[in-house]
Amino acid sequence: MKLSKITIAAALVLCAACTDEAPEATLGVSLDKASVKAGEPVTFRFNGDPDNIVFYSGENGHEYALRDREYADNLLMVDFVSYTDYVKEVHPNLQVLLSTDFSGVYDAADIAAAHWTDVTGEFTLPTEVSKNTDSGRADLTKYTGTDNQAMVYLAFRYHDLDGTGVRNRWVLRSLNIEKVSPEGAASTVADIKTAGLQNVVVSGDVTWTLPGSQMLITGNATSNDKDVWAVTAGIRLRESTPSSGVVIKNLSIELPEYSYTYSEPGVYDAVFASSSVWYNGSKESLTTVRVTVTE
Repeated sequence: MKLSKITIAAALVLCAACTDEAPEATLGVSLDKASVKAGEPVTFRFNGDPDNIVFYSGENGHEYALRDREYADNLLMVDFVSYTDYVKEVHPNLQVLLSTDFSGVYDAADIAAAHWTDVTGEFTLPTEVSKNTDSGRADLTKYTGTDNQAMVYLAFRYHDLDGTGVRNRWVLRSLNIEKVSPEGAASTVADIKTAGLQNVVVSGDVTWTLPGSQMLITGNATSNDKDVWAVTAGIRLRESTPSSGVVIKNLSIELPEYSYTYSEPGVYDAVFASSSVWYNGSKESLTTVRVTVTE
């Protein structure tokens, strides 16, 4: 009987607690100083005690406003170093092409079925034989369209269809493909080893040497119908990695202040997303603090 009374009393206490609301999630945040130098920690002091706090520093990749962004107007930036020899003067039979409707099937029929834009003019190619030439960093975004789902393919085409049968060689010493976010953050999509380059022989009896630390192809004097492509894997240019925050507090932690170090000068909007989540409801709040970081 005594046990039963205790059980009933506990139930009554729990029942009374059922009427409680989730605690406030509002968080006041102040800085320990108006500005800090890059590499020097800034301390955020808190007024309030929400159960959970997620911190967004405001740096690239950690911006609260971009936490759900899946697609963006990213730039496609490409550069390479090329070289040609085995001839007395440059034979201009290297093309750079781009497609957004290639099927991804690496054969001559699918190459022919796709629409390819000649972007060779965006780059600097050798004007002298046996001389490494930097292409310059070219922005190819205007050729990629606005379809979020589109795959972008780049191709290097070695062709000799004019009946001359020139036996020249092209070498690409390097290749760098970058995606640049609207905020200016650049990330490497692929290089010469990771671009997924594959040969497609449309005609002729030579091929690109792939894969490796460089790519090269050499013609021959007996064939005058060489048309050989090295095509990259598809690039999802418009895909965007959502920004992320860092959990700095949960229910089991007391946190009167938090320190963070910015490595680069700038003005950052630091956001603290606070919440209190209970079985009978939840409350949320956002607090933004502008941080000035000097050199």
